Amino acid sequence: MATKYNKRGGAEDDAPKEPKAPRMSRSRGQLASAYAPGALFTFEGGLGACLSIPDQGEYPDLAQVSEETKKQIHLRLREIWQNWFTAAMKGGTDKHPALAAQCLDGMLLRGETYHPPAANEFELVNPKNMGYIPAPLAFTCNTCGRFRDYDSVYHASNGLQDLSAGSCDAKNEGLRGKCRWRQLDVVFVHWSGNWEAPTPGRYEWSSERQDVLPPLPGCSDCGSRKFYLRDRSPRIGQWFFECENGHKAGDTWLQNDPDTTQILADECKTRPPRWRRMEPVSYRATSAFYPHAEQFVVFSEEQRDLLEYLQDGKQNELGGFIAERYGLGARPPTDEEILEILERAGHADKVATYRMQQTMVKHFADMGNEKMAEQARGLLADLVKTWKQIPGLIPVQHEVPPLLAAQIQRRADFGSRFDPVVLAVEHESLNRSKLSATTLLDGRAPFVRFNRLDKDLAPKSEQELATQQQVTERLRDALGIADFGLIREFDLCRFTHGYTRMSTDPLIEKTDQQMLRLPVRLRLFPPLGNKRRPIYVVTQANEAIYVRLRAESVFEWLRQVGVADLPEWNPESGVSLGAHVLQQAAPFGKFFSDLHPSQPLMYRYVYTLLHTYAHTVMKAVAEFSGLDLGSLGEYVFPADLAFVVYRNGTTMDLGNLSALWRNYNNTFLEHLLSPRTLLCGSGSLCESKGGACPDCIVIPETSCIASNRLLSRSVLRSGLAPREDDVHKGQVIPGYLDVVQQALDAG
Repeated sequence: MATKYNKRGGAEDDAPKEPKAPRMSRSRGQLASAYAPGALFTFEGGLGACLSIPDQGEYPDLAQVSEETKKQIHLRLREIWQNWFTAAMKGGTDKHPALAAQCLDGMLLRGETYHPPAANEFELVNPKNMGYIPAPLAFTCNTCGRFRDYDSVYHASNGLQDLSAGSCDAKNEGLRGKCRWRQLDVVFVHWSGNWEAPTPGRYEWSSERQDVLPPLPGCSDCGSRKFYLRDRSPRIGQWFFECENGHKAGDTWLQNDPDTTQILADECKTRPPRWRRMEPVSYRATSAFYPHAEQFVVFSEEQRDLLEYLQDGKQNELGGFIAERYGLGARPPTDEEILEILERAGHADKVATYRMQQTMVKHFADMGNEKMAEQARGLLADLVKTWKQIPGLIPVQHEVPPLLAAQIQRRADFGSRFDPVVLAVEHESLNRSKLSATTLLDGRAPFVRFNRLDKDLAPKSEQELATQQQVTERLRDALGIADFGLIREFDLCRFTHGYTRMSTDPLIEKTDQQMLRLPVRLRLFPPLGNKRRPIYVVTQANEAIYVRLRAESVFEWLRQVGVADLPEWNPESGVSLGAHVLQQAAPFGKFFSDLHPSQPLMYRYVYTLLHTYAHTVMKAVAEFSGLDLGSLGEYVFPADLAFVVYRNGTTMDLGNLSALWRNYNNTFLEHLLSPRTLLCGSGSLCESKGGACPDCIVIPETSCIASNRLLSRSVLRSGLAPREDDVHKGQVIPGYLDVVQQALDAG
């Protein structure tokens, strides 16, 4: 006997467990995103719509990740869910506010407040086992329009004889026996995360029963249970059901969301109908399913201190780390504090030398010999200056400036993917584990600078190596790059935790006599066979190219562009340019919903520069390595003026990026520097639209970290200002590479 599944994809409690639903054969990346549970899809050929469901085995395939990675995932989840809840609760109106159950999955709520479940209620799983069932279980005849639907896969499998030519009961006798049945490819979807197969009746609320009434099985006029779907209109919203006696509920089919009806209860009759109204869409439509995924740089076991900074209640420690990391709020200790530090550290000899010299100052001052006293004071100052120059001897305390403290408090506004504070911590993790690491992996360095090659990447002869590295440094300077090279294992974790429908944002705008901003519910995936909720985890450690731009060049470029909030900055001050970038960062909103044209701002321009540069490198990598653009990914670190381009995949890394450097090295850099690289086949059309289109630097959405937003060729080569710059609209701005070349020409 087959397993019984209801039409939403859940297994019925009284159904036998065997045989199991069939499993899909797709890559882990695809299964964790486009085919995650809740997705409606069709296989190759377009025949047969299906619904993805979780693995129902009692022992799911667990993701093999470290304890630190598990903590990172759960830390991110708590932040993501809290941010979503806060934003979605702003929906509705003063008279009809949003309810908590309309914003988040019920498992994440306690009453009307957000309450994260314990970590042991979830399972971090490898997304290789994903089942599927036919859905929707609604069918219509192409010949006569006859409509049939089923409550479960079990009932549908036992009712296939109803769809045979011999069972045809068409109203028109001339059409009987000529049935051509097809699965209905339209579903009703709601921003509550629910979907329903089309039915003639509607879900309604019963105040007497205090429950949702399912659609009536028969016609409300004559009681007939025989319906036809009238789908001649090219607009699916104008299709409708008609019973065999010609009765219909209206000229369009309408459906109410049963979940929202249950949540609103008696308020169903007082709130506008738009709150509950579902919308008919093709199950192939993107809006039918949006998986929600996040990614992060994996922290090693030795970096637990960095992980601690990101936990709740650690804002002060996080602020102190960022301030020290970027040279903010430095407060040099006084001479007496230095002596106390040295004494605690066991440097009594240094303290004794200082005290002796201090006695000499007092002695000469008491004698009235001011000249000798001044010389003794100079020796004291030189002594302290020498101590300060010894690395690690005199730690400098850092106070958290108000701007930085404010940024840490408003981290929720950025979203984890674009949070500059989190990205700064992740870059420090990358720096410790790769960029500054001195250990070798199998005789190869974890990070190889292209101007300081290891044996694996270097040419055979010393003369050839010296010549190549000299040219590399010249081209590096012309590209405005301070540091770049090959990361042999870029450790990245990507996880998918839930989904929404109709919108990727916490709020969706709908019109029903008035404009309404309605809450979108973030749903968790259905339970696994062991009753825990799945979080699908994919880890990788593939080759990557790391690029960090020269801060002085970026500052000069920003000055020539004329950004409105350019700070006063001196490279010798000890404060990095990234400190100003971080403090002046403004959130784009999740999926860039808050990104609107405005005055030219430093953070936007820096992000646009790094993002555009990353896309340019990705295009060049694809051209020289043989890798497809869709197999590459990017990671942007705005406060560090850096980005990473990596091979995105879970199959064996064949070393395409290292082979790229061995085979092409400086030819690759010359290509990046060539003006032709940033030309666009769309010409003036692309220029006038912001300098970014699929013909030049736009890449597949699956490879872009920022949905192809904040992109413009003009930030690299002079051109019309990006669309986000409202002040310089229609004006030519200088390109970063042009500014770098000006500086080189000037010596």
